[in-house]
Amino acid sequence: MTVRLDPLPAGVRTLANYAPDWGPFAVLPPNERPKGPRAMTSREGIGDRLRAAAFAEIQAYYGFLWAAEKFDDAPEALRVNWRGLALAEERHLNWLLNRMKELGIAVDERGVSDWLWTSLVKCANAREFAVYIANSEERGRLAGARFCEAMMAVDPTTAKIFGKIAEEEVEHIRLATKFYPDAAVVSPVL
Repeated sequence: MTVRLDPLPAGVRTLANYAPDWGPFAVLPPNERPKGPRAMTSREGIGDRLRAAAFAEIQAYYGFLWAAEKFDDAPEALRVNWRGLALAEERHLNWLLNRMKELGIAVDERGVSDWLWTSLVKCANAREFAVYIANSEERGRLAGARFCEAMMAVDPTTAKIFGKIAEEEVEHIRLATKFYPDAAVVSPVL
């Protein structure tokens, strides 16, 4: 199973309240919070973590593409990097969705929140976006590393997927400080 995500619509930089098609995900209304994840030792709990991570990846995919179109203050090299990172996020999304399919876990079984997307599109400039997404990626990297370690005895295949994604996120995080050296990115890998 490979999901090919839609490109952004033409003129997205001027569209008010644009939100991508979130595909098979059941997105909750803004005033609702997702249910907490079930036990990591259960198939359902592993599914909850796969689902949450997959939805974060799709939001990051669209966030990077949106920022590359939106921010005139972004250096062209940063825009190129953001477009490249979107492809990495799409790859991660597919790893996670494929694993869910292998485990027989429905993507829409539980609701997810688009808080990341709504926060990203509130960024006023390229620097703010770069710092926000880097810090979000760091939180995801840390969670992925914890999941990798905690799941290794229960589901080594899923654990390795989380570990590989966590490794790749390091470069995504470094991008903000490459272009904005004074950026307040909180990460032990920098």
